[in-house]
Amino acid sequence: MLTRYRISALAMLTALSATAVAQDSSFTYVEGGFIAGFVNDVEEAFDDNGAFDLESDSGGGGFIGGAWEFRENMHLFGEYSLAGQELEISDGIDTGEGEFDLVRWRIGVGYAYPFSERTSVYGRLSFDTIELNDLQVDGFGLDASAEDDGIGGEVGVIWSATETIDLQGHIRYTSVGEVVTDSTDIFDSDTLIGLTGRWNFRPNIAFITGYELGKITTWNLGVRFAF
Repeated sequence: MLTRYRISALAMLTALSATAVAQDSSFTYVEGGFIAGFVNDVEEAFDDNGAFDLESDSGGGGFIGGAWEFRENMHLFGEYSLAGQELEISDGIDTGEGEFDLVRWRIGVGYAYPFSERTSVYGRLSFDTIELNDLQVDGFGLDASAEDDGIGGEVGVIWSATETIDLQGHIRYTSVGEVVTDSTDIFDSDTLIGLTGRWNFRPNIAFITGYELGKITTWNLGVRFAF
């Protein structure tokens, strides 16, 4: 009987250990998946003289990201995404349909502080890059590319809502987050608000989904592998 209790206690400790791994907000991970988004006012980037009537629509693509934790609570991180966007163009006589790519990536450094057993707060500084390129519309001539880079910052909170569910909210600033319509510059700064959920269905593997609202709004769905 004593042996049976010892086995049961060992099984319980093993389960608790697995749960602890799932709850740990590790900043050493690799993730990737599907991303969709919409770029507001993108028409001005391709047609600054008003020669065409342009309408854009949302599209999808893929993303990949990761982070590596070093020292105490510090981490390096990087993110890359490419999403195709639909575009309809008219010169008043002919109408055509095309597409272009929205490419964004950023790299930087962050610091996370365990505020409580279930809650962590973090901050990040980054170098951000954005590209609008590979515009393809048969029969129409447009300026088919735009690119810029700048600095960014992010603050957020990670909360372990349950033993397997993590919720993350953040506010992010980027100096290249908005397509402008009344300036010689193509891009301007923007502040974005995001919410991410993670379901840790295995100790080191989680399904993730996130939504970020801004002048460029995105939604993603993917998988994260934590180490």
